[in-house]
Amino acid sequence: MALIDPTDVSNFIEATVTAASILGGVMAYWSGYLTANALASGQPPEIVAQRLNEGIGRGFSWGGPLSAVVLIIGAWS
Repeated sequence: MALIDPTDVSNFIEATVTAASILGGVMAYWSGYLTANALASGQPPEIVAQRLNEGIGRGFSWGGPLSAVVLIIGAWS
């Protein structure tokens, strides 16, 4: 029977939380950035909502690979 070291599990959970935080932060940044630009230029609410959704998508496409790399590095170390 293989024994699991509790510190390994703790390190993996810590790396997973860090990766999720990075993904959420990048998504929040891009959605806020594009929404603020739309609001600053006086766009109607429909366009502002579309920019918010586009920002979430852009943040996911940038943050997904970045958070995967952070998860790999965190789990490996």
